[in-house]
Amino acid sequence: MRKFFPARKRGWALWIISGLFLAIFVASGPTKLTISRASLKPNGLPASPVLVNQHTTLVDWEQTRRPFHKNALQELVFGYLPDGSSTEIIDKKIIANTAYNNKASIEEYTLTATAVFNGMPSKTRPFKLVVVIPKNHTGAVPVIVMQTFCPNHNTLRHPGISKPTNIGVSCGGNGLMAKTMSYVFGRYIVTPPTEMILDHGYALATIYPSEFVADRAVSGLAALRELSAGHTDERTRWGAIAAWGWGFSRTLDVLLQDERFDPGALITYGHSRYGKSALVAAAFDARISAVISHQSGTGGASLNKYKKGESVREITKVYPHWFAKSYAGYAQREQDMATDQHALLALIAPRPLFLGNARRDVWSDPNGAFRAAQATKPVYELYNKQGLIQNKLSDFIPDADIAFWIRPGTHGVVKEDWPAFLAFLDAHYK
Repeated sequence: MRKFFPARKRGWALWIISGLFLAIFVASGPTKLTISRASLKPNGLPASPVLVNQHTTLVDWEQTRRPFHKNALQELVFGYLPDGSSTEIIDKKIIANTAYNNKASIEEYTLTATAVFNGMPSKTRPFKLVVVIPKNHTGAVPVIVMQTFCPNHNTLRHPGISKPTNIGVSCGGNGLMAKTMSYVFGRYIVTPPTEMILDHGYALATIYPSEFVADRAVSGLAALRELSAGHTDERTRWGAIAAWGWGFSRTLDVLLQDERFDPGALITYGHSRYGKSALVAAAFDARISAVISHQSGTGGASLNKYKKGESVREITKVYPHWFAKSYAGYAQREQDMATDQHALLALIAPRPLFLGNARRDVWSDPNGAFRAAQATKPVYELYNKQGLIQNKLSDFIPDADIAFWIRPGTHGVVKEDWPAFLAFLDAHYK
């Protein structure tokens, strides 16, 4: 870029390229921006079906209704997860004993994971897990497990972290891609505020999901078929969202072997598509303690039926590798589905759940997510929890079982978001 643009013109070049990048991304993905704003009062039809009624007991939910919705979500939305799984640590090394102004150490693992479908095991290619551990924490430390859009060396920006050799993506440093993503989607879209997280007493574990299932239609579908060779029904073969959720669980296999980490405080975090996978991970893995799912939208926290924003038809057309093929089959008749996304949230009960949103991110349908959270409240009450207690989208209550956060602005991770995430975690883990 320096070769073709003088210094005084590089700023204009960045603006132009950023605009082109935004136009392409907005036109083709779930992050379409609109000039409309989400209402701060819930509106629209209640979620259906009703998950529990006044006669439902906790035993009824656990033994009958919960298994029904767990199966239905796999059958109709995400595809089936493996019958069995395991994780192997190939290598572990210390990247730095002192990092982030002497606040942390950094360790890197090389892993492979095995998925078993109908007795047939398949192994992932090797992928990396990087863990940043606070140095001044006493006792077992809580861990935020994060999936991000960029490789680990971009997410944490330490020169000792390995760069993937089989992934042709780099979006860190001060390069054009990093600047463009940060300009369009907020300062924390690539790199989280690691020192802020450490100051609150949390370790941070990151994996880049495309290392084991690429976020590409052709290569992603090929990897999904290879990992689920024992599953012969193409209609219900798992999609990338389910596989990435499964990847969260493989990270826990490693963290739970280490007594430095608190087994009662393992939190999955994700934004947008990884907000979906963070929800799936917790719904299907009881070891996960809490979830921060930011702007997860369609196929995440937002309802499928009678929805606003991105439709099932649109998301399955643009991202055919994200979900089971059966999900696309309901594109014209979402109202006929035997379950909906409020059931996904209910599978997480009674654990703490944070749902992040933005007023101008109507594409992700904040109202649909709020109504899903409302419909989940009776399930939390079966566990003697309150669930969602706010009446409007804007009444953020960090210590609630379901904390709903909405801010001004659009799709992304901006400066206001992480303080809200940490307020939620502090309320539950301090």
